[in-house]
Amino acid sequence: MDIARSIVGLNSKTNELYYRVSDHAHYWKVYQGIVDEAVASATDIIHLGCGPLWFGKVATVPLDGKTIYAVDPDEEALARNPAEKHICAYGESIPLPDGCADVIAADHLLEHLERPEAVLREAHRLLRPGGRFVFTAPNLLSYSGLATHLTPHWFHTLYVGLLRGTSGSGNSKPYPTYFRMNTVWAVNRLAKAAGFRVDKLATGVDHPTYTVLIPGLHQAAVALHLVLDKVEALAPFRITLTGSLVRE
Repeated sequence: MDIARSIVGLNSKTNELYYRVSDHAHYWKVYQGIVDEAVASATDIIHLGCGPLWFGKVATVPLDGKTIYAVDPDEEALARNPAEKHICAYGESIPLPDGCADVIAADHLLEHLERPEAVLREAHRLLRPGGRFVFTAPNLLSYSGLATHLTPHWFHTLYVGLLRGTSGSGNSKPYPTYFRMNTVWAVNRLAKAAGFRVDKLATGVDHPTYTVLIPGLHQAAVALHLVLDKVEALAPFRITLTGSLVRE
């Protein structure tokens, strides 16, 4: 295990080099900017598929006076969320009244939706006119998205366990993935069908994570990420999708 930690440490230094050379901001910073813009004037916010993550770790604007609903079907994960209002529910059916929210935020959720069209219809019901559904998720057309989609769930569980053991991270248990709303084209199609207008939709690149245990391969992945970052023609194949949908 000490050898694995040494490898992770070495590969982490390669990640630092990536950020010195890349042209674009980290996808999480882009997502936080979109969230902050949506949340600044909002009063009621639904953090969908939040697990134990407090929304204050997502938004950087003050949340005083705002109502945050932490919504997740995993009761155990939800119990660790410090939000005052917990709702244990799937995104297709949330026990809240029509037009009760200004913002619905979903970070790393879209890939787990078996019926994203039903989740978007429910979001449309819950949002007030002009309300926003903001999200960040992996891009199916990226090499990592395809690898995740094509490998079995037991492998995801095994690999996340290895990453947790070597990095000490608090990575949550992996959930089944479907990737049915994880391309630029799928987002546009499903949003329109559910009554949303696509306001912002960006693809992004960050440092590679899945190769962090494999020296050599990790450095090659960093080089690939730099190519994806700098060549605009490859934008549809970048690692993440981040965007904002407006309820019409």
